[in-house]
Amino acid sequence: MSGCYCYDGTLAGLLSLYARLLAERVVVERISATPPDQQSLFSSEIYIATDQAVAEAFWQRLTRRLSSHSLKLLRHCLLADHPQQELLIYTYLLLEAEQGKRVDGMLAHPAVAPVWKLSQQVGREAHRYLGFVRFQQLQGGLYYAAIAPDHRILLLIGAHFAERFSDQQWVIHDQRHNEGILYDAEKKEWLLLPMELHAQPEITPQEIQFQQLWRSYFTTLAIPERRNLKLQQGKVPLKVRGYLTEFMA
Repeated sequence: MSGCYCYDGTLAGLLSLYARLLAERVVVERISATPPDQQSLFSSEIYIATDQAVAEAFWQRLTRRLSSHSLKLLRHCLLADHPQQELLIYTYLLLEAEQGKRVDGMLAHPAVAPVWKLSQQVGREAHRYLGFVRFQQLQGGLYYAAIAPDHRILLLIGAHFAERFSDQQWVIHDQRHNEGILYDAEKKEWLLLPMELHAQPEITPQEIQFQQLWRSYFTTLAIPERRNLKLQQGKVPLKVRGYLTEFMA
């Protein structure tokens, strides 16, 4: 049994797929959440149905067998927005099944290096976004922040903001992946939910005034003779500036 495989796009579906393929050491050409637009003449798409019990048992086995280092790599890769992340993880798991925890030291191996690199990208972006979130006070008292990261980093930054703003109701909305974190200040917990923006949030007059003051301060503080656009863009990429108060028009 070899070829291209697809699943329903859920984590349980992906774990069900891994459980089946790894048990038989299947050679895989492609794994995706949706079938391709055009079927290959030489291989067909095989759909693996989600089995919640199989997925939970597989995840329990993984957490017992893998080192904390490997688990961190896989968690970050699962949050990546990459066209081949499922296949990269599967290739890594195949090697781990042969080598056990020795895989932790095999960073140059072709099955490990791409997973490590992708994990680094996700972790680095999550760390940078700890400084790129700007909340706005909306009518009703809710604080709203929009972001558009390359990867699905909300699960990696939620705990930081839950601790920092534990007494406020807030939302961090990933507009690129249509999901968001909703924090409940009374229950002291946050949830990751599907989220779409159908209209611009209505901010308070106090928030408008505060944003004007912040932009004025940011402009006044700058020293024109020391302006270094290359360095500034390295610290604050252009792709995030549309969501930062100090750079908004």
